[in-house]
Amino acid sequence: MGIRHKLLILLLLISLIPLLAVGVGIKRDLARLGEELAARSAAVLIRKAHSGLQRIVEDHARILRREKQLLESSALFMASKVEGIIYGHEHSATDQEFTATADEMRTAGEAYYFLHMHGRQNLDVDFDALETRPGSTAPPALDEAAVRDMLLPLMKRMKFRYPELVLWVDMTLADRMGITYPKSTSDRYMREPLYEAAPSRLPDRVVWSRPRTDARTRLLVFNVTAPIKDPAGKIRGEVTIVVPISALLHKSMHLDIYSDNAVSLVVIPEDGPAALGGRLKVIAQEQDQESMRDHWRTPESDTWLASGDAERYAMMMDTLRGASSGVTDMPHAGRDTLWAYAPVEPGGTSLVILVPKADVVAQAQTAKAFILGQIGNHDRRMGLTVLAVGLVVMYLAFFLSKLFTRKISSLANAVGRVAGGDFTARAEVRGNDEIERLGRAFNGMVPELKERMAIKNALEVAQQVQQSLLPAESPHFHGHDIAALSEYCFETGGDYFDFIPRRTGDGESLVVAVGDVSDHGIPSALMMASARAYIRSHAASDERLDVVVRRVNELISDDMHQTGRFMTLFLLELTGHGAVRWVRAGHDPALLYDPAGDRFEELAGGGLPLGVIRDAAFELREHPRLPPGRIIVIGTDGIWETTSPEGLMFGKERFKDVIRANRNADAAAMVRAMVAALNEFRGAAKKTDDMTVAVVKIPPATCALP
Repeated sequence: MGIRHKLLILLLLISLIPLLAVGVGIKRDLARLGEELAARSAAVLIRKAHSGLQRIVEDHARILRREKQLLESSALFMASKVEGIIYGHEHSATDQEFTATADEMRTAGEAYYFLHMHGRQNLDVDFDALETRPGSTAPPALDEAAVRDMLLPLMKRMKFRYPELVLWVDMTLADRMGITYPKSTSDRYMREPLYEAAPSRLPDRVVWSRPRTDARTRLLVFNVTAPIKDPAGKIRGEVTIVVPISALLHKSMHLDIYSDNAVSLVVIPEDGPAALGGRLKVIAQEQDQESMRDHWRTPESDTWLASGDAERYAMMMDTLRGASSGVTDMPHAGRDTLWAYAPVEPGGTSLVILVPKADVVAQAQTAKAFILGQIGNHDRRMGLTVLAVGLVVMYLAFFLSKLFTRKISSLANAVGRVAGGDFTARAEVRGNDEIERLGRAFNGMVPELKERMAIKNALEVAQQVQQSLLPAESPHFHGHDIAALSEYCFETGGDYFDFIPRRTGDGESLVVAVGDVSDHGIPSALMMASARAYIRSHAASDERLDVVVRRVNELISDDMHQTGRFMTLFLLELTGHGAVRWVRAGHDPALLYDPAGDRFEELAGGGLPLGVIRDAAFELREHPRLPPGRIIVIGTDGIWETTSPEGLMFGKERFKDVIRANRNADAAAMVRAMVAALNEFRGAAKKTDDMTVAVVKIPPATCALP
C-alpha cells in the first residue's frame, strides 16, 4: 500500500473518527433519552391509570349499589302498596291519582323500540293502561276493575319517577292475576310473553335475577322481585321491576382517556379448576358499538374471566372476597392488561374493567417514535457531513502527498535492495527533517544488519547440527514402546536425550539418557554436544552405569572448571530380561506410573550434578523386574517450571494428570499430549526454559520377556 493510500487512511481516521464518535454519541444519547422518556412516561401513565381506573370502577360500583338499593326499596314499596290494595294492610297511604305530562309520556315512549337488521322498529305502549296476562283473574274478594283502577296509578307513578331505570312493572298473584305495565299495543309484540313463567316457589325476600334478554325489546335486563304477603304473612305473589342493564351500568366517558378498547364486565365468583381460589364467571359484557341502544350483552355460553398469572388472579379473588377494590397488572387474551375491579356486593356481583396496557402507554410510545425520527434525521445529516469531509480528505491525500513521498520513495528503494540481499545499497536523502535522519540511521544500520545476518546463518547451522545430534526415531527394544522429544526456547539449547544400545555381561540392554545443561543458548549447546560424546563413548562399554556416570563427570568437570556451569543427567537402562537400572546425577527423579492402581513412584537415587566436583560418587539402583504395563516418564525441569500468563507454574501434579489422562495412548501420543498441555497452559507467555521428555512403556504381559 502506497504512502498516498496510507496518508488517505490516516487523514480519514483523524478527521472522521472524532466526527463519527460525536455522531454516535449523540445518537446513543438521543436513543437513551427516548428510552428513558418512554419508560418514565409509561410509568407515570400507568401510575395515573391505576388511580384513575380504581376511582372509575369504585364510582361505578358505588352507583350500582345505590341504584340497586333504590330498586330493591322500590320493589318492596310496590309490594307493600299491592298488599294494601289487595289485603288492606299497606304501610303507607296510597295516592289514587297520578298524571304524567304529555312531554313525560312522549320521552318515556321513545325508550320502547326494537333494533334489528333492517333498522329501528318502534314498540307502541300505552302508559294509561295495564296489560293482563291471559288466563289470570282477580282475587274473589276484589273486583278486577277496582284492582286495575288502584294498581294503574301506583305502577304509573313508579315508572315516571324512575323513567330510565324502570322498563316494565309486573305483578303476579298466586297464579291468579298477572298484570304488566305499561301495556304493549304493537301487533307483533303483543304475542310475545314478557318473560318465562314464574317459578312455582315464590321468593320470600327481594331477589335479583341473572341478566337475561327481554322478549319484547331484546334488551339485556335484570329482574328485581319482591314478595307479596297476606295478613298472615304467607307469600301470595310477587312484584317484579324489569330494569335495563344499561340503565344500571352507565358507560363511563372517562375510560376514553385511557383506551378506546376498554372492556367492562359484570362477574360473579364461582368455584372452578382454574385456581384453588375459584374463578370469575362473566354474566354481562359491554359491547363495542355504542350506537346500539343496549351496549351490554350476556355471553351465549358459560364464559369465565381468566389470566395466565395465577398468583395475581388469586390475589384479586381474595381482594374481592374481602369487599375491597383494586387495580392489578395481568395478561388477558395474550396482552398486558390493567384490571380494575370493585365488588358491588360482598362475595357476589363485581364490576371489572379491562384496559390494554399498550393503549395506556401509547403517548409514551409516540414520544419515543418522535425521538427515533429525530435520530433518523441526525443520521442523514451526519452522513452528508461525513461525505463532505471524506472528499476534502481525499483531495489532501492524493494531491498534496507528493510533497512528502519523494524522500520516502528513495528510502523505500534502498530498503528493497537490502531486502533482496544487496548490503551495499544506501539511501540518498537530503535535508534536515525526520526522513533525512531516518535515511542516515538506515545507512548506518545496513553494515550491522549484514553482520547479524551472518550470525543468524551461523545459528541456523548450529541448530541443524544440534538437532542432528538427537535421535531421529524411537528405538525398538524387546516390545518396549519408547518416545522422546526436546523443544528449545532459543535456536539452540542445553537439553539432551539419547538412546544408546549396548551389550553387558547379562545380555543386550538399551540406555535412555535425559540431560539438562544449565543456562541456554550456544554455550549450553556446545556443552551438551561434548557431554553427548562422553556419554555415548562410555555407555557403549559393558561397565556399570554408575561407573559410566563417574567417568563422564570427570571429563565434564575438566571442561566446566571455573565456569560455574553444570549438567544434570538421568540414565535409565532397560535389559532384555526385564530388569531396569538407573543412575541419577542431580536430575529430577523419573516417574514410574502404575495404570492399574493409579499410583506414582519416583525413581530416586543419590548423586550430584555433573561438573560440580570431579571426585563424585553416584548410586546405581535397580528394579529386578517391572510388572507389565508400567510407564516410566523422564523429564527436565522446563516442564513443571513452565509458567502461565498469570505467573502460575505448571507443576508436577498437572504433569501427572497428563500422564494419567493419556495412559492408554502409545508413547509418541503421550509425548504429543504433554507438549499440547504445556502450550495450552503457557498461552501467550514466552518460553523461558528448554523442555525434554522421554516416555518408556513396559510391554504388557503378552509381550513381556520371560
